[in-house]
Amino acid sequence: MADNMVLDWMKFSSSVGGEADEKENYLKVIRGEEPDWVPLYFDACDWVFTGFMLDYVNKERKFDIFNVEWEINDAGKMPKPDRKLLEDVTKWREFVNFPDTSKIDWEQMAAEALRMHNPNKAMGYRTDGCGGNFFIPLMNMMGFEEGLCALLEEPEAVDGLFDAVTVLTEEAMRHLIPIYKPDVVIIDDDMAAATNLFISTETFRNRFRPFYQRLIDVAKEFGLPVELHMCGCCEKIIPDFVEMGVNIWQPAQVMNDLKGIKARYGNCLVLNGGWDSQGKAGMPGASEEVVRQSARTAIDNFAAGGGYVFWDLSPVGNSDDMLRKIAWVEDEARKYGRQYYRRKDQE
Repeated sequence: MADNMVLDWMKFSSSVGGEADEKENYLKVIRGEEPDWVPLYFDACDWVFTGFMLDYVNKERKFDIFNVEWEINDAGKMPKPDRKLLEDVTKWREFVNFPDTSKIDWEQMAAEALRMHNPNKAMGYRTDGCGGNFFIPLMNMMGFEEGLCALLEEPEAVDGLFDAVTVLTEEAMRHLIPIYKPDVVIIDDDMAAATNLFISTETFRNRFRPFYQRLIDVAKEFGLPVELHMCGCCEKIIPDFVEMGVNIWQPAQVMNDLKGIKARYGNCLVLNGGWDSQGKAGMPGASEEVVRQSARTAIDNFAAGGGYVFWDLSPVGNSDDMLRKIAWVEDEARKYGRQYYRRKDQE
């Protein structure tokens, strides 16, 4: 595992693809138009972040910006289980660190991020840090069980913490959007497993939706589309996404009724994902043909009329096996996706 996950993602997403016409083809999808071909996400888009979020944990830096201590080894990184930042969410003001924004040089911060941006790609500005905007940071601070309990037992304290995170994020957005000039604003929170949400829809609407809405409203002030990242089975709150003004949902995994979602919302909600990373093609030792067919199946299922971006989440397996599968699935998605709309026009 690399020392700095955020920097690694930025370097990766700016290094692949990036042909001059990939960006415009991708932006057609976001505008609700049918593109010339099915875009692959990282061929067409890369990410920039809020700079102080780049001070992510690594082998030298053990604490994130909120002061959560992390454990790091060759297998990855996670908040240190025996060093919870918060035992009592009502005391968050005593323990959670927030940067002094009066001392931030926003221009310099943006310049450092922009050096890694590929100008031939659309720019997605990720507003999150430490793995997410609200849900994941709370779990990082408290642990999963205690964090979930806090949402139910201390709603006012959680709201206070989320408000402070929102104020910080809103300020960063208003400073950085005019400098970055991004094509998309990205909000990120994973709060679902393979079969359901970790929380009730009521908790989502009461504790999380108001704060997402504030960030979305800032993006809309600048006339920008919003992409929401939420893994897992979260179709129960897809109507909320649309009502809040989300334009793109990633990674749109197949444990959701993606066909039904597309039929209901059409190109008003772009599906970014659609590849079955947990199906046969994602399993260790899957054959090349099985993997390639899975890419064709995803495109056939979701690309008709536009409103779809292909994104292959990492399959399961050892690193060599995973890299082979990624190479096969992306090669097939490029070849098949390039001809998809042309074939449709001829039918």
